[in-house]
Formats: sequence, C-alpha cells, structure tokens
Amino acid sequence: MIDKIPHIPGATPIDDISGLKIRSINTLGQLYEAEFENTAKAVSKYLVSKPTNRMAPFNLNWIKKLHREMFGNVWTWAGKIRQTEKNIGIKPFQIETSLQDLLDDLFVWQNRDMDLIEQAATLHYKAVFIHPFDNGNGRWARLLANIWLKKNSGIVTVWPENDMTKGTSKIRDEYLQALKAADNGSYDKLIDIHRRYTETKE
Repeated sequence: MIDKIPHIPGATPIDDISGLKIRSINTLGQLYEAEFENTAKAVSKYLVSKPTNRMAPFNLNWIKKLHREMFGNVWTWAGKIRQTEKNIGIKPFQIETSLQDLLDDLFVWQNRDMDLIEQAATLHYKAVFIHPFDNGNGRWARLLANIWLKKNSGIVTVWPENDMTKGTSKIRDEYLQALKAADNGSYDKLIDIHRRYTETKE
C-alpha cells in the first residue's frame, strides 16, 4: 500500500492514509480508480432519474451521507465532518452550522426565482469553501450541485472529471481561478463554467 499520497496543487493534501480501506492500493492511479468506481455508484443513483424528496432531502444528515456514499468503500472517514484544520476551508467547529445555513439558503434562492444554474454554481462554491470533509470535497460539491439541478428538473453539468483531478490541465486551472474569483465575491466565472459543461437536451 502507498505510504504517502502526492500533493496536487489546489487540492487538499492527504497527510494520513491510515483510513484507507483497500490495502492492495499501491499507486495514486489505483486510488483514483477505486474512488471513481465508488463515486460512479452515487452518480448513477442520483442522476439517472429525478431524485425524490425522500431520496435527496437536502438536509444535514443527507449531505453527509452523500459523501459517505461516494467514498465510503475507500475511506473510513467518508461522511464524517473533519476535526482538523486544512490548507482550505473554515474551522471545524463552524462546519455544521455553516452547512445548515447553506441548506437554508437554497430554499431562499428558490423563493426568489434565482436562475437554477446560478443556484447550483453558488451551492457548489459554498460547499467547497466550507470544505467539511478530510478530502473529496470538490467532487462531493459538484455532485451535490448536480443533484440539486436534477431534483429541480434542470440539466446536469457534465464535468470532465478525469481532467479535473490531474495536477495540471486547462479546465482544472480555469476551475481553480473561478473558485478564487468567487472567494472575492464574483461568481461569474464559475457560473460560466457550469453553463459551458451543461448537457444540451436532445
């Protein structure tokens, strides 16, 4: 098994691999493959057809469960709120309150007739900013936003996940720049990326 996971610029470093469930993993590529297989099951569950309120209630317990569904076959800490500070994200004691505030905001945005893609992009950014888990926050936030789109009869954003997880790629660099712009209150770049990678109806 690998004893250290290489750090990718813009990603949260994984300093402790003691929570890795699959002991046969020896390379970063094998880790990504295992995570992809796990995540693909969650994607199929929630995006093949419109999720019901019961399936995706958008409450605090469910959004933690979603992370566990995405990574629980690979990591023991999947779905558990992080207890340590990272190079990105808010302080651990603020996480659950901030997540609840974000969930409350979703329904405010709906009542204000905010554009659905703008809702998804803002949800995506704020979930990443909170950074509630030890790792996998970006992938979790992107799926969370897509489930919101699907649940509200929108068209999901098809992210080029292979390129998103590479150390350097044009879309990853653009994505990180869009997140930094959102840090300064400008969501336009992230909204634009969402629109660009959104499926078109047949």
